[in-house]
Amino acid sequence: MDSLRICLLAVAGVTVITVIRKWNSDFLPLVRLCLALLLAAVALALAAPVVDYLRELTALSGIPGYAEFLFKALGIAVLTQCCAALCRESGEAGAAGGVELAGKLEILLLSLPLINEILSTARELLNMAG
Repeated sequence: MDSLRICLLAVAGVTVITVIRKWNSDFLPLVRLCLALLLAAVALALAAPVVDYLRELTALSGIPGYAEFLFKALGIAVLTQCCAALCRESGEAGAAGGVELAGKLEILLLSLPLINEILSTARELLNMAG
């Protein structure tokens, strides 16, 4: 049922955008942004129970740090993808590329402690073998 509501919301938003395009196109970026934010808020509300369940599972498994990294990386990726899509739709491909690059660099920065931990574990294993 939630999918139907989301689809109806998207169709209503696109209809409003089409009407505004013919009436006064100066407001199009603002209306598109509002629609994207509204759809993102609905998607986040739908994802909240899944995130809570995954946090419970990772807490029981004893590796909550890795799950936190994955949630942050996924959040960064989705946010930058949505922002880049809005920039491209507004005709700003350069800004979209910059947003995507910044998101990738932020994920890389976020993963540096994890890479360090993996390399440290590999070093320990090599020392045990030799």
